[in-house]
This record gives sequence, structure tokens and C-alpha cells, in this order.
Amino acid sequence: MLIAAIIATAFGFGASADAVAPQPSGQLQALVGSAGYQGNIQRLFAALPADVFQRCPKLVSSGSTVTVLAPVRFAPDGYPVSGAWKQSFPVRGCDHDTTINIFFQGQPDEKIASIVTVPGDTHADLALQRDALRYAWLAAKAAAPNCATPHVRHTRYDGVVATADKAWRESWIVAACGQNVEVPITFMPDPTGTRITAQMPHPLR
Repeated sequence: MLIAAIIATAFGFGASADAVAPQPSGQLQALVGSAGYQGNIQRLFAALPADVFQRCPKLVSSGSTVTVLAPVRFAPDGYPVSGAWKQSFPVRGCDHDTTINIFFQGQPDEKIASIVTVPGDTHADLALQRDALRYAWLAAKAAAPNCATPHVRHTRYDGVVATADKAWRESWIVAACGQNVEVPITFMPDPTGTRITAQMPHPLR
């Protein structure tokens, strides 16, 4: 599973893709380009299941984008001690186009917490992703009850469905032991938070 309970503790913030984020500072850009940081990226990619990140000779990556989610503060030695950012890596080819999303957070001990979240272009923040995963996993279990390791392999933002309350719909594609299942999920903001509903899933070829 690509998201665990660590989201609620190590990443105790919400960030919507619709929010206006500041540009990465020169210090953050230098960190992202450093050998140690790049090595961590390689380790995170190496741990991805094949259902999520497929490797083949035709694999194409167009670089990455960095989005600041909370202002990043650095120690004198150049390591972050607070703040958070997301780095997104669009990949295509291998019959599977998606975007790998990784969230990072600076820690007071100068260690960087990192987690790979659901791939694709979901507009859900980390907390909503965690909650929506329950629906995605239940759908995968219904389609493949004997599959113990379903993975969300892509999310597609389908647009706003109710302008008044800014509700939006997404399609979450789950790989369940050889079967791909598409789960339509609606996110409906209200005064108490955001309500999540899922429609009947359907299998994909």
C-alpha cells in the first residue's frame, strides 16, 4: 500500500492542488539537485511495485516539478528543519502513463521525512487520499477477493461536479493482482470537512 498511517503523524498538514503555492527557494532547488537527495529519490522509485511504476525500454520521463506546501526553513548547513513540499514525476510509456508523487517534510533533527502517495493527478490532500483509499481498496477486494496487495496505479481528475460547494470527481484505478478496477470517487466539501462517496467500480481491460 502506498499510503500508510504515517500520513497522520509525520505529515500533519493538508495541501490541495488548487492552492496557490510559493516558488521553491534557491536553497530548496539546491537541495533537490544534491546527490544525497537524488539518491533518496532513486531508493523510493526502486521500492515502487511494478503495478505502479513499470520499467521498459520505452519509458519516458519529462523531469519533475516541485510544489512548496509549507514554507521551508533551513539550518546553516543547508538541510531543512521545517516546512513541506511535493515533487511530481510525470512518466509515460510501458502502456501506463501517470505521475509519481512524493511528499517531503523537513524535521528539527535535519532528517527529511518522505512518502510516496497515490500516483496521478488527484486533487485530494494527504488526509483525503488516506480516506479515499478505503473506498478504492474495498472496490478492489470486491473485484479480486483473494488479492492481498492491491495498489492504486493512477488517479484521474475528472473535474468539478457542483460549482456551489466546489465538489469534484476523480477516477481511481486500482491494480488488484492482475485485474484493473476503476473506482469513481466524489469529494464534496462541507462546513465540517470533505465528504467522500464512491460509485460502483467497474473492471478495465
